[in-house]
Amino acid sequence: MSSRSRLLVLTFLMEGAVLIAALVLAGLCEIALLPLTENLLHDILIGTYGALFPLALFVLVLSKRAEAIPLLRSARKALITEIKTIFSTAGLIDICLISLFAGFAEELLFRGVIQVKLGIVAASIMFGLLHCITPVYVVVATIIGFYIGILYYLYQSLLIPIQLHFIYDFGALIYLRYFVSK
Repeated sequence: MSSRSRLLVLTFLMEGAVLIAALVLAGLCEIALLPLTENLLHDILIGTYGALFPLALFVLVLSKRAEAIPLLRSARKALITEIKTIFSTAGLIDICLISLFAGFAEELLFRGVIQVKLGIVAASIMFGLLHCITPVYVVVATIIGFYIGILYYLYQSLLIPIQLHFIYDFGALIYLRYFVSK
């Protein structure tokens, strides 16, 4: 199996498990995950613009200036040596599909179920732990999870976090794959 095929299979297995967990837990907790939105264009725009803050944070962590900050240096190194390597064979369509599936599955679980049942802090911490690349990245992902959770709380639309997560993952992976050198 090629590394590209392995990446796609592993991603879809992992995100598929997250999606199944979200659907099962939503059913057990009697949480309605649909409809995702009542205002499609509005929520897509908020989710898209909302992705700018976490994308800026991601670019900061990957910048050469991050080398001067010990905490960011470890996150930068891990992203470049591990994540960039994992996605080195992924094409644009692969990255788009992975980002879409991750955004959909993870946000249904973390915002649609966990935040609804346990609150924004618990959902944000669990979200951060799922993205355990380095201890610093767990903190960054937890902050991003909290930010996404606030948007969900304010607008009560699952489409906003799904769109934001998709745009963030897509932009971050494109940036890392094509514009960051080791």
